[in-house]
Amino acid sequence: VQTPVLRPGIHIMKIVIDTNVIIDGIKDDYSYEKQILDAVISGEIEAYANHGTLSENKLIMKQLINDPNYAEEINNLFAQINMVQNRRQINIVRDPEDNKILESAVESKADYLVTRDNDLLSLGKYEDIQIVNPSQFWVRYKDESNDTWKEWAGFFAGK
Repeated sequence: VQTPVLRPGIHIMKIVIDTNVIIDGIKDDYSYEKQILDAVISGEIEAYANHGTLSENKLIMKQLINDPNYAEEINNLFAQINMVQNRRQINIVRDPEDNKILESAVESKADYLVTRDNDLLSLGKYEDIQIVNPSQFWVRYKDESNDTWKEWAGFFAGK
Protein backbone atom coordinates (compact mmCIF):
# COMPACT_ATOMS: atom_id res chain seq x y z
CA VAL A 1 0.00 0.00 0.00
CA GLN A 2 1.42 3.32 -1.06
CA THR A 3 1.02 6.31 1.25
CA PRO A 4 -0.73 9.17 -0.53
CA VAL A 5 1.29 12.34 -1.01
CA LEU A 6 -0.51 15.61 -0.50
CA ARG A 7 -0.52 17.97 -3.45
CA PRO A 8 1.90 20.85 -3.34
CA GLY A 9 0.26 23.94 -1.93
CA ILE A 10 -1.49 22.18 0.93
CA HIS A 11 -0.44 24.20 3.92
CA ILE A 12 0.39 23.00 7.43
CA MET A 13 -0.64 25.76 9.76
CA LYS A 14 2.15 27.47 11.71
CA ILE A 15 1.43 28.89 15.14
CA VAL A 16 3.04 30.36 18.21
CA ILE A 17 1.33 29.32 21.44
CA ASP A 18 1.40 31.66 24.41
CA THR A 19 2.28 30.15 27.80
CA ASN A 20 -1.23 30.82 29.13
CA VAL A 21 -2.69 28.54 26.45
CA ILE A 22 -0.35 25.69 27.39
CA ILE A 23 -1.25 26.08 31.08
CA ASP A 24 -4.98 26.06 30.28
CA GLY A 25 -4.49 23.04 28.02
CA ILE A 26 -3.17 20.91 30.85
CA LYS A 27 -6.10 21.80 33.10
CA ASP A 28 -8.98 20.64 30.90
CA ASP A 29 -8.88 17.60 28.62
CA TYR A 30 -11.90 18.84 26.65
CA SER A 31 -10.80 22.45 26.07
CA TYR A 32 -9.83 24.11 22.80
CA GLU A 33 -6.40 24.59 24.32
CA LYS A 34 -5.99 20.83 24.82
CA GLN A 35 -7.14 20.13 21.26
CA ILE A 36 -4.56 22.61 19.96
CA LEU A 37 -1.79 20.99 22.03
CA ASP A 38 -2.84 17.54 20.79
CA ALA A 39 -2.74 18.75 17.16
CA VAL A 40 0.80 20.06 17.70
CA ILE A 41 1.90 16.79 19.34
CA SER A 42 0.48 14.78 16.42
CA GLY A 43 2.22 17.01 13.85
CA GLU A 44 -0.99 18.37 12.32
CA ILE A 45 0.05 21.90 13.30
CA GLU A 46 3.59 23.32 13.48
CA ALA A 47 4.39 25.29 16.62
CA TYR A 48 7.30 27.66 17.15
CA ALA A 49 8.96 29.33 20.14
CA ASN A 50 12.19 31.08 20.98
CA HIS A 51 14.63 29.41 23.34
CA GLY A 52 13.86 31.71 26.29
CA THR A 53 10.11 31.20 26.09
CA LEU A 54 10.46 27.45 25.71
CA SER A 55 12.80 27.27 28.72
CA GLU A 56 10.34 29.34 30.76
CA ASN A 57 7.47 27.07 29.70
CA LYS A 58 9.42 23.97 30.73
CA LEU A 59 10.17 25.47 34.14
CA ILE A 60 6.53 26.48 34.72
CA MET A 61 5.25 23.06 33.67
CA LYS A 62 7.68 21.30 36.05
CA GLN A 63 6.21 23.35 38.88
CA LEU A 64 2.57 22.80 37.84
CA ILE A 65 2.52 19.13 36.84
CA ASN A 66 2.77 16.29 39.32
CA ASP A 67 1.08 13.63 37.19
CA PRO A 68 3.70 11.60 35.24
CA ASN A 69 1.28 11.06 32.32
CA TYR A 70 0.72 14.80 31.93
CA ALA A 71 4.44 15.42 32.28
CA GLU A 72 5.11 12.98 29.44
CA GLU A 73 2.46 14.62 27.29
CA ILE A 74 3.91 18.09 27.88
CA ASN A 75 7.40 16.77 27.08
CA ASN A 76 5.97 15.39 23.81
CA LEU A 77 4.56 18.86 23.10
CA PHE A 78 7.89 20.55 23.79
CA ALA A 79 9.66 18.02 21.54
CA GLN A 80 7.41 19.09 18.65
CA ILE A 81 8.05 22.82 19.03
CA ASN A 82 10.39 24.27 16.44
CA MET A 83 13.01 26.67 17.75
CA VAL A 84 13.24 30.15 16.32
CA GLN A 85 15.78 32.87 16.99
CA ASN A 86 14.27 36.31 17.45
CA ARG A 87 16.40 38.64 15.35
CA ARG A 88 14.06 41.60 15.29
CA GLN A 89 13.03 43.47 18.42
CA ILE A 90 9.36 44.47 18.66
CA ASN A 91 8.06 46.83 21.31
CA ILE A 92 4.31 47.12 20.75
CA VAL A 93 2.68 45.92 23.98
CA ARG A 94 3.50 46.73 27.63
CA ASP A 95 4.91 43.37 28.69
CA PRO A 96 8.36 42.54 27.26
CA GLU A 97 7.49 38.81 27.42
CA ASP A 98 4.47 39.42 25.19
CA ASN A 99 6.69 41.29 22.76
CA LYS A 100 9.03 38.27 22.68
CA ILE A 101 6.12 35.97 21.81
CA LEU A 102 5.15 38.36 19.02
CA GLU A 103 8.77 38.43 17.83
CA SER A 104 8.72 34.61 17.63
CA ALA A 105 5.54 34.72 15.57
CA VAL A 106 7.10 37.20 13.15
CA GLU A 107 10.40 35.31 12.93
CA SER A 108 8.69 31.96 12.27
CA LYS A 109 6.27 33.52 9.75
CA ALA A 110 3.45 32.03 11.81
CA ASP A 111 -0.11 32.12 10.55
CA TYR A 112 -1.46 32.59 14.07
CA LEU A 113 -0.41 33.64 17.54
CA VAL A 114 -2.75 31.84 19.94
CA THR A 115 -3.12 33.59 23.28
CA ARG A 116 -5.47 34.61 26.06
CA ASP A 117 -3.48 37.80 26.71
CA ASN A 118 -5.73 40.83 26.20
CA ASP A 119 -2.89 43.17 25.20
CA LEU A 120 -1.92 40.85 22.37
CA LEU A 121 -5.52 40.04 21.44
CA SER A 122 -6.33 43.74 21.17
CA LEU A 123 -3.89 43.94 18.24
CA GLY A 124 -6.00 41.46 16.27
CA LYS A 125 -3.28 41.17 13.66
CA TYR A 126 0.38 42.05 13.35
CA GLU A 127 1.89 42.01 9.88
CA ASP A 128 0.41 38.79 8.40
CA ILE A 129 -0.11 37.08 11.76
CA GLN A 130 -3.63 36.67 13.11
CA ILE A 131 -3.72 37.06 16.90
CA VAL A 132 -6.60 35.02 18.27
CA ASN A 133 -7.82 33.22 21.37
CA PRO A 134 -7.90 29.39 21.42
CA SER A 135 -11.56 29.00 20.43
CA GLN A 136 -11.20 31.43 17.49
CA PHE A 137 -8.12 29.57 16.36
CA TRP A 138 -9.75 26.15 16.63
CA VAL A 139 -12.75 27.20 14.55
CA ARG A 140 -10.49 28.64 11.84
CA TYR A 141 -8.19 25.62 11.94
CA LYS A 142 -11.10 23.21 11.55
CA ASP A 143 -12.51 25.26 8.67
CA GLU A 144 -9.15 25.28 6.89
CA SER A 145 -8.44 21.60 7.57
CA ASN A 146 -11.87 20.73 6.15
CA ASP A 147 -10.95 22.64 2.99
CA THR A 148 -7.68 20.73 2.86
CA TRP A 149 -9.54 17.45 3.32
CA LYS A 150 -11.93 18.39 0.49
CA GLU A 151 -8.94 19.22 -1.76
CA TRP A 152 -7.27 15.93 -0.84
CA ALA A 153 -10.44 13.91 -1.41
CA GLY A 154 -11.01 15.71 -4.71
CA PHE A 155 -7.48 14.87 -5.78
CA PHE A 156 -8.15 11.16 -5.29
CA ALA A 157 -11.53 11.42 -6.98
CA GLY A 158 -9.81 12.96 -10.00
CA LYS A 159 -11.41 16.39 -9.56
